[in-house]
Amino acid sequence: MAKLENKQVNPIVALIANWLVFGILGYMMLGQTSKSIKVLITSILATCLCVIPGIIVGVCSLIDVFQVATAVAQGEEVDEHEYKVELLYKFCKIIDKQAVFKG
Repeated sequence: MAKLENKQVNPIVALIANWLVFGILGYMMLGQTSKSIKVLITSILATCLCVIPGIIVGVCSLIDVFQVATAVAQGEEVDEHEYKVELLYKFCKIIDKQAVFKG
């Protein structure tokens, strides 16, 4: 599995970018493109089932992108498919078979 490089992305900028562009831009800035697409699909499916799970997935993705950006900025090795929020990991594990949780 590919490890993310330190791209000097500010965690606040990643959080705002993720919030503004359908929950995917922050992940793309960090290099987690496939994860961003899977989080988007999970969010859409959760919203179709009921609005509340979609909101939960959206909030969890904001927390996750902030924690991943913080870990990358601190020089930690973060996998391309690594989740930092357990609830988001449990939702996305249904679609993302390569998902890894390290909270």
